[in-house]
Amino acid sequence: MLKLVNAFPSLARELSQWLRGASRDSLAQQIDQAVIARVTFDNAANAGYIYIDTSQLITVVESDIVEVHHGESIPVGTQFWTNIDTDNFGRIVGIEILDPRDLKQELRKFAAS
Repeated sequence: MLKLVNAFPSLARELSQWLRGASRDSLAQQIDQAVIARVTFDNAANAGYIYIDTSQLITVVESDIVEVHHGESIPVGTQFWTNIDTDNFGRIVGIEILDPRDLKQELRKFAAS
């Protein structure tokens, strides 16, 4: 169980600070507690994606009756050109990094795991 703040501390810090500044405190709290499900990296696009484990945050009613769908993609003003994807319940499901800079090696390392 690898937490986002441990694997990518600078990214997590920037996301959390930006979200709090944008009055998105519940999303900032989710970033602070996020557990990584898996990581992918596309060399051709020079972009990475961090999938967040939402299994602890879902109920049977949400998954079986209401169903989970894409909610929104939130462009976040960080040095890494980042988007946060949420589901229709406002839970963070993933983080897209379009300009990984110094995160590239970490993203590749975790993607290969």
